[in-house]
This record gives sequence, C-alpha cells and structure tokens, in this order.
Amino acid sequence: MIFVLGATGKVGRALVPALLDAGAAVRALTRDPAKARIDPRAEVVQGDLDTADLPALLDGSDRVFVLTQGHSADREAAVARAAAEAGATHLVKLSTTGVHFGQPDPITRAHAEAEQAIREAGPSWTILRPGAFMDNRFAWRGSIREENAVYVPEGDPASALVHVRDIAAVATLALTTSDHEGATYELTGGEALTTREQVALLSEAVGRPIEYVEEPRSAARARMMREYGWPAEAVDGFFALKEASAGREHVVFDTVERVLGRPPLNFAKWARENAAAFPYPYRG
Repeated sequence: MIFVLGATGKVGRALVPALLDAGAAVRALTRDPAKARIDPRAEVVQGDLDTADLPALLDGSDRVFVLTQGHSADREAAVARAAAEAGATHLVKLSTTGVHFGQPDPITRAHAEAEQAIREAGPSWTILRPGAFMDNRFAWRGSIREENAVYVPEGDPASALVHVRDIAAVATLALTTSDHEGATYELTGGEALTTREQVALLSEAVGRPIEYVEEPRSAARARMMREYGWPAEAVDGFFALKEASAGREHVVFDTVERVLGRPPLNFAKWARENAAAFPYPYRG
C-alpha cells in the first residue's frame, strides 16, 4: 500500500492516478473527502496531520509520499518517524531545487530540514527537488479573464518550468520500484523560457494575443494580495523565494530524461492542454 500525502495538491492529483495505472494500491489522505475529487480507484481516508494518531493513520502503508501543507519541517519529521514506526520501508519526499542551490529563504530552509528528517527516520528514501511548476501559471487566469493581460514583476527571470506529470512520473517509479533508493533528483523542464516567451506560447495555444505587462514590485505585491487573496506574509515569502533563486531558475537539469527515458514535457504542450482554462475576457 502506498500512502499519499498532499493527494489534492498539484503533484498529488497527477500522482494518485499514475500510481493506480501502474497497478499500485493507493491510500490518499484528505481533510474533506466530499470535496477532494480523488480518483475513485484509490482508498480515501479523512485526517488532519496536526491532530491524527500518525502511526495508526499510516499503519499498513509500505511506502509513503511525503508532502505537507505549508512544508512544515516539524510536521514532515513527525510523519517520517510515524511511518517508520508503522513499518513503512520507503519514503519519497517532495522538496525543491532551492535546497540543491543552498538558498536561505524560509521555504527552502524548511524543506532542507525535512529532507534531513526523512534521511534519518530509518526507512529507505528518495528526495525529489522540482523547480517551479508550469501549473503556477494558472495564477494568470484572473487577469487574462478580466483584461486579457498577464502582469509580472519587473525583472521576472527565465525559468525551466517543470510539468507536474513529469514529477508524478518520477515519483511513481520511486514509489513502485527499488531502483531509486537513496537518490536525490533535481527536476526541471528541458528549456528555460522567459515569462514573455511563456505568454507568447499561451497566446498561440488560446488563439489570440495576450498582453504582457511588467510592473514594479510594489504594484505586483498589491496585485497578489488583491487577486490571489494572499496575506502579506505569503506574498513577502514569495518574493523572498524569488530573490533567493535569482540567477538559478534558468538552470536545466537532465534528470527527467535520464529517469524516464524521454524528454520532459514542454510548456507549449502544457499551454495547449490548458488553453480552455484561459477563456476570452468577459465583456459583461
């Protein structure tokens, strides 16, 4: 049995069906099964990691995919210890490329501490360190719907965005085979694109030009709080992460191709797959 934490997140939504398609038995954790929309082939269990009896929750799980809301090092360390107590033999931790680069921001530090806890828990382990997700571009939906425009902070760097299905595919191999024990994998797409290039590819996919607008950081910060509903500390954390990763987001790792034996999925494909999520602006 493979226990998947974060089953309703960006990676989890791709991982659960990938594991099931590979013939694995999957138990997926969610706080609200009625709203989770998890693949019906999986066993869905309700629980909260902050209040649950973790060893009991993880009982019977041979392998565990570790990803917790907020990337809490303490919470993930507790999960690792409980998994070991419950008899799990392998842990797969979703981390970030920031750890590879030694970034000092709070999110990266939490992942680094959690990685260490996973390594020390007892079961064998695999660490996955993806870069920025293509799915992060869903954040553009609001401004595209309202103004047919994408607003980005000035100086937004080129990024080797990774498709979540590639992350899920690597995680599936790590969770269903023994070939990846003790491995740490940095995961990116196969090319670094500027934000302007990404908007151009999305424009091509939706069949109309989308305006690309750079704005000062102060305006970008206010926009994130207003449109995304993020609290100030979350927005500041985002900018701290961007500053820490400056000059590194463009780095391309060949891990996806080495592990999967095929090129990584590219942003043009992602844009075509998700074009319907960026409809023509509403003209009420």
